[in-house]
Amino acid sequence: MKNALITFAKAPVPGTVKTRLQADIGAANAVAAYKSFVTEVISQCSKLKNVDRFLGCAPTVGDAFLKDMANTYDMQRFKQHGDSLGARIFNAIKYCSKKGYSKIILIGTDSPSLPLGYIRKAFSDLEKKDFVIGPCFDKGLYLIGMRKEKISVIARNIKIDTGKDVNGIIGTARDIDVSLSMLPFWYDIDTIDDFEFLKQHLTYLKKDLNL
Repeated sequence: MKNALITFAKAPVPGTVKTRLQADIGAANAVAAYKSFVTEVISQCSKLKNVDRFLGCAPTVGDAFLKDMANTYDMQRFKQHGDSLGARIFNAIKYCSKKGYSKIILIGTDSPSLPLGYIRKAFSDLEKKDFVIGPCFDKGLYLIGMRKEKISVIARNIKIDTGKDVNGIIGTARDIDVSLSMLPFWYDIDTIDDFEFLKQHLTYLKKDLNL
């Protein structure tokens, strides 16, 4: 089976990234933090073996920072399409399925401390399961993945737009007879409290994101 990993990222334009964090640390610092998150996630994922990596860019593929990330870490770029987050996610997954990938996983960049082993486990779980999610503590998602043959039925029935999607996904997957694997909970970075926790966690992990 061919494996695809999609990372969603936005152009790091002030006022459009980490907007909730921006209220406390300012636009310039929010952009700097966001760029460090993107760099950390992409650089870590470059260590995965037997996985082709894609960068889903918004609003265009032309941003210099995203282009540099893709070139540096050997990623194929494409533009995100869709009027909602759910539409953009499923359109991206369908994009890779049309390229012949059988197991497709999508992540964002809001969880820069995410263990790489969770992504490896997601691909492993898709050997036997149709659908895999990585839940955040706030009931959003840090990861979503599926097997090619189940994309259509999942896209028709699963809603991914509220930021509080985990409960609905678990119930709906059962109702539509889609086998689901759920990874361990992890955290994402949206607020100043999240940001301060990340810095303390990185100290514990002995990692430096220059935050």
